[in-house]
Order: sequence, then C-alpha cells, then structure tokens
Amino acid sequence: MNLEVMLVAIALGMDSFSLSIGLGCQEIERRKIWGFTLLVGIFHVLMPLLGFFLGRAAGQVLGGMAVYIGAAVLFFLGIKMFWEAIKGEKRETCILNGFMLLVLPLSVSIDALSVGFGLGTFGVNSLTVAVLFGLTAALLTRLGLMLGDRAGKLLNSSEYLAGVIFIALAISAIL
Repeated sequence: MNLEVMLVAIALGMDSFSLSIGLGCQEIERRKIWGFTLLVGIFHVLMPLLGFFLGRAAGQVLGGMAVYIGAAVLFFLGIKMFWEAIKGEKRETCILNGFMLLVLPLSVSIDALSVGFGLGTFGVNSLTVAVLFGLTAALLTRLGLMLGDRAGKLLNSSEYLAGVIFIALAISAIL
C-alpha cells in the first residue's frame, strides 16, 4: 500500500471524524455508537467500490449535488440543535435514530464514491483500498464520537457545541 492511498483514506475519514465530534456531544446509546461507526465503515468500503464501476461522468454529476445536499442537511440540523439549546429544550433522544442513522453515514462517505473513480488509474487493488478506507473512516468516526462526548461533558453545553460544529461543517463544505 503506498503512502498516497493511506493519505487519501485519512482525508476521506476526516468528514466522518468532524461529524462524529458533533454527534458525540449528545448522549448516545452504546449500540447506536457502534451502529453508526459500522455504517460509516461499510459505506466507506461500498462507495469507492461503486465508484470503480460507475464511471467518471456519473461521479461528477452526483459529486456536485451531493456536496450541497449534505451541506444543507448539516446546516439545518445544526440550526435546529442550536435553536433547541437556546430555547432550553433538552433533546430526549439522540439524532442517530431511524433515517438519520442511515443518511449521516451516507453523507460523509459520498466523497469516497468520487475517489473510487480516480483510484482505478493508480493501479491499486480496489477491494484492498476500499477496506482500508472503511477501517480508517470507522476508526476516525469512533475517535470523533469519543472526543465529542468528552467535549460535551466538559463544556456542559453539548447542544450548542453540536449545532455550531454542524453549521461550520456545512459552510466549509460549500466554500
């Protein structure tokens, strides 16, 4: 495995790491933590493999729209969480429920689809690279959740912090 591929794996996992810090600020059940981590890892394996097979044109169409859709989801989620914190509403359940448990891991792994298109030109083993991407993203996701949990407890304002992180991620995605 060459250094470039390893650096790409880390770069792809950084989106999930950042998102996980915000998510970790909330109280999350252990099974949801592991479920989210597992889904991020699985999507980071499947998306580049899908990218290897779909072709560059489809990736360019999806890639451009995906950034804005993902940014909008994070932005509105951040605004909602921040607003609830201002109003003093305590979230009864974690954001990682139902549909969001699937959408959030998918949103942070969509970049791996585009990367999959280009990796074929490096002459690397697509399955090996995809598994590396998945393991790296899962590890960074778990680390982000742990850091977010500690930051939320330390600052005692987890809803504010999570909201600000999500809004910042959304803005940085479109800039």
